[in-house]
Amino acid sequence: MAFFDKLSDLAKNIGDKTTDAIETGKFQSRVNSEKNLAGEELKKIGEFYYNQFASGGEAAPEVLEFCQSAKAHYDAAAEAQAEIDRIRAENEAEKAAAAAAAAAPVVPAAPAGGLVCPACGTANNPGVKFCQNCGGKLEAPPPAPAGVTCAVCGVANDPGTKFCRECGAKHEAPTEPEKRLCPACNAEVAPGVKFCSECGQKME
Repeated sequence: MAFFDKLSDLAKNIGDKTTDAIETGKFQSRVNSEKNLAGEELKKIGEFYYNQFASGGEAAPEVLEFCQSAKAHYDAAAEAQAEIDRIRAENEAEKAAAAAAAAAPVVPAAPAGGLVCPACGTANNPGVKFCQNCGGKLEAPPPAPAGVTCAVCGVANDPGTKFCRECGAKHEAPTEPEKRLCPACNAEVAPGVKFCSECGQKME
């Protein structure tokens, strides 16, 4: 009989320990929950002091250093976000440009010496005066004005420029060669000719 009493006591002790473990687990869970809630309240306290610092630039001496450090982190985050926005904007612009280029109509190149019709965009063969597709008149584009080559550095400049874009040298207007006139009959004589072709006068 004493043996069964001991078993009963042992079972009771085990049951009590299990109940204690369950109760302990409940209390530990509450401890963790309460600590988390307290942490949230501490965050609010920190935010309160930081907002005061951010709005007026002042804070209590004991928290000033922490506020300044937090501001430095906020500023660094803002710079990183600005860089993210810039990269995204560039990517969007590149996508838009690529889409526009893909949607733009392709104008076929005319054969060498041929013209592209300004009305319908058809490339015509050389020598054709009227478009082979729509019958529109084809006119060759006016020749581009000749540029000015710098006499000092040899760089080509746009027409009409007075100073070189590379070295700044002034472009001198081209001078025509002086005419040679016969002293006897006043006829014009080409350079290098020794006698006048009109009267035979010797040119000096």
